[in-house]
Amino acid sequence: MVKGNKRENENGHSEYTLTQKIIKTIFLVLTWAMIGLYTEISGTTQKDLIIKTNSDYELVSRAISGRSFGYFIGSFIGGPLVDKLGNYCDLMIAISLDGAAIATIIAPYSPNVSMLGILLVIGGTFEGVINIAGQKLILDLWKRKATGPLHILHFGFGMGSFIVPQIANPFLAVLAPSLEIRNTSSINATKSSPLAVDPVNLTETTTNKTKTETEIFLKESRIESAYLIVSIIVASLSVVFFLYQFRHRREFYTHVPSKIKDSNIRKAVKLVDPATCANVGGERMYSKFIRSYAIDKHKFSGDDGSLINTTFWISFAIGRLTGLFTGRFIPVRILIVIEASGALVTAILLEIFARENDLALWVLTCPMGFFLSQLFPTGIGWGDFHVEFTGIAITFALMGGALGGVAYLWMLGYLYEYHGYDMFLHQLVFYGGCIMFFTIIMTIVGIKHGGRFDRDTEGDADENAVELSEHDDIIKDEG
Repeated sequence: MVKGNKRENENGHSEYTLTQKIIKTIFLVLTWAMIGLYTEISGTTQKDLIIKTNSDYELVSRAISGRSFGYFIGSFIGGPLVDKLGNYCDLMIAISLDGAAIATIIAPYSPNVSMLGILLVIGGTFEGVINIAGQKLILDLWKRKATGPLHILHFGFGMGSFIVPQIANPFLAVLAPSLEIRNTSSINATKSSPLAVDPVNLTETTTNKTKTETEIFLKESRIESAYLIVSIIVASLSVVFFLYQFRHRREFYTHVPSKIKDSNIRKAVKLVDPATCANVGGERMYSKFIRSYAIDKHKFSGDDGSLINTTFWISFAIGRLTGLFTGRFIPVRILIVIEASGALVTAILLEIFARENDLALWVLTCPMGFFLSQLFPTGIGWGDFHVEFTGIAITFALMGGALGGVAYLWMLGYLYEYHGYDMFLHQLVFYGGCIMFFTIIMTIVGIKHGGRFDRDTEGDADENAVELSEHDDIIKDEG
């Protein structure tokens, strides 16, 4: 039966046609691209934020981790909202995109780290709501075929993340060669540059470390313009979801969750929470610090630092796009082992070869982005394979990711500032070990309990057998 442009299932609930599913999935992928734009601009502009707020790596890392605090809050709010008001997921996404855009515009004007952190918390809160509402839409649209669409959904995040360094790069501060950004208190002066034919304006800045250092910038930071551009792009997409909400407000897809009989499976799926804690923490750590590490340790120029950051995000996007196909042909329980093993091996290779070798850092950044990208959507797919993911279930997974983002960034920010730049690589190896541990546990539990679709099939077969048996008994009685 057809109603409008949608089909109705046997329960009378309207469902999207295949074409409508594809179109809506594309817009959801673009939504994740918007998340990549407005959340990852803080990593690209990390050094400039240190200058703007007169702080250091430890303090700015804590402020940036505010995104994860907000993500935690948004996940906590979003789960019950999606379960209670599931027909308003489009509206939730639209409002959240606009709210995130406003917070992003204001962020670079923050006079101190505390204000910056608060704004990033707000942006992270909206991100959490978008994540739950968007992933619930995907799971309901595609059901047992959701693993591939989940990867393509998160491909959007990588797409936005590798674009944002190119948007921000023209507006970043350029430090004179052989000088480094440390704690800063701005004292402006004008000098004649020995590096240019014509005199240019330079900014001289002294630091408040125990040793007085002087920093000279060939170009001052103008990241306010980059944040404005990103905010306009993010807000523009919200129009689409307002239209979805109000145009189809009477033709909702209403999903009735199936009953989950096996409480042990529910307990097993709680493993997704600490696993995503590790997965997301590693992703945040690498994306926020790779540019700074390349500049500080390997003495990359600002442009090359942005380029290696872009390389990471391109590899990240390719990994999630690849997940569309691997998720279709490789069982999710095998796929997650491959991805975790790849991340661990790459982290070890970075530790061995990339400390002093620029080429190794460039080359190994690619597989690291590739494997990191797939762990989170595969983890969600693993959970949904074993038990139907409601808004609350997605909330637990995202809250784990938020906790990981906070923990890893706080830890690495402190270690990087006070124990040296190589702590970045050491932390990667620690991260690889954590995800491998959780993956092994998840694999054992998955093998023991099986998938929910297998159980549904067995249940249907049992019901059919009972019906046939009853039918045979009736025939015998009549005979």
